Amino acid sequence: MNRAMDRSRLQTDPAGDDAVIIQALAKLDALALGIAVGLLFGLVVFLATIVLVVKGGDVVGPNLGLLSNYFIGYEVTLQGSLIGFIYGFGSGFVLGGLIAFLRNTVISIYLHLVKLRTSVNAVNDFLDHP
Repeated sequence: MNRAMDRSRLQTDPAGDDAVIIQALAKLDALALGIAVGLLFGLVVFLATIVLVVKGGDVVGPNLGLLSNYFIGYEVTLQGSLIGFIYGFGSGFVLGGLIAFLRNTVISIYLHLVKLRTSVNAVNDFLDHP
């Protein structure tokens, strides 16, 4: 019985293979990826700031405080955590949108090149074997 199952796994369904390829090469939604990465970045900055504020101490978060060089108005405080969330969300949103745009562009160029190569091969086969 196991051999029958193994043989059925080895046989591939062409329609199923096409569906897998179509799903793998589907376009990414730039807005959705931007929001997801933006929320992730924003929450990381927010939570890191909150943890350091709660931890306290003489010098609170000197390394995380370096973000103030890039995020104007950011400090390692409760108010700064909200500002950091906003900047983190904005940075992540732009990065996520850019990643989706670049991936979609590269996939589109690749598919056009495959289509062109297939057309050229079809013409060559026709000319070689009339």
